[in-house]
Amino acid sequence: MSEEIKSPENTGQIQEKGRYKKGHSGNPNGKPKGARNRSTLAAEALLEGSLDKICKKVEEEALNGNMQAAKMILERFLPPRKDRCIKIDLPTITTYSDVLKAVGFIVNAVGKGKITPSEGELLSRTVESYSKALESYQLESRLKSIEESINKKLNHETHQ
Repeated sequence: MSEEIKSPENTGQIQEKGRYKKGHSGNPNGKPKGARNRSTLAAEALLEGSLDKICKKVEEEALNGNMQAAKMILERFLPPRKDRCIKIDLPTITTYSDVLKAVGFIVNAVGKGKITPSEGELLSRTVESYSKALESYQLESRLKSIEESINKKLNHETHQ
């Protein structure tokens, strides 16, 4: 009942007599950066002569009130902004109570419309990340202090 799974008959022959060895690419460097697809190049060649006319027509349509044409132009020239600089005076964070103050400050800024909710979320994540780093640092400092105290006590007892 157990049959071996056979590969197609000609694969072994191709690999033995073919140009490429198994596991080795015929193009190890891959496709060059900036290389474009043949169909893209063909489409560009077709549009090259009429592209200027098409743009002028879309512009005319937008100026005549065609909102789809206006939307098309605006989306191409003014894409949605992903980030912006935010200038708010977050309180300095050195303790956990400062973390609470900073988060409260962010919540108030969102509530007053100074920053967007998504910007508030990103700032809150930044404060949370800083809080975790502060926690790790404080824990390491306390552990180091305890270890030094134990070592001093052990050294003092061994010398007596």
